[in-house]
Amino acid sequence: MRTPTVESFLADVKDHGLSINLDQGVFRDITLKRPNSSTFYYNITTRPGHLMISGDMGTFVFKRLEDMFNFFRDESDSYQINTGYWEEKLEAGCKRGGVKEFSSDVAKDILLELLDEHLKGIDSGDYDRDKRDEREAIEEIESLISLAESDEYDFIAEIRNWDNDSNNVEINDWWEWDFTEYGYHYIWCLYAIVHAIKLYDSAKEPSHG
Repeated sequence: MRTPTVESFLADVKDHGLSINLDQGVFRDITLKRPNSSTFYYNITTRPGHLMISGDMGTFVFKRLEDMFNFFRDESDSYQINTGYWEEKLEAGCKRGGVKEFSSDVAKDILLELLDEHLKGIDSGDYDRDKRDEREAIEEIESLISLAESDEYDFIAEIRNWDNDSNNVEINDWWEWDFTEYGYHYIWCLYAIVHAIKLYDSAKEPSHG
């Protein structure tokens, strides 16, 4: 799964303008969107203790400080986000693209580590047998990786029903493996919150009237 970066996010919103719809203390409603387009548009709404982001990339609600702009504000020139800590303050997530999602890349890393451990353990003293075991183990893991990349549910079913007696690579305690990573929409929305606050602060500076 491709993870959004600061650069890709800023490219998505490079033509967005800021509209301040409501601005009464910690009661705020602002919109960021490009003219005549709803692509990548989003709203930020705050009330005491809560911030909600909604729009084209999903909806997430956070709860922490009286003024949530103070919680998310990044005063540096970079876009610093804290995926784990901010997740702890999440009250509601998006049904379309959740906080964490299945990742074939994570599954691949786990399976390659399992393969590496298996290959290190091959030493029967029989060269032909060892090479055959090595080849078949690689084929098994490559097949699982291919399945993970094509269908999450078939992959999980295959792992769940794995037969250690008929395969070279043993899979034990698979339920303890975490095949997820932070989702694209979640990370994008975190960047969007930081970005919106930067634009809001800039608009509120004395030089802007």
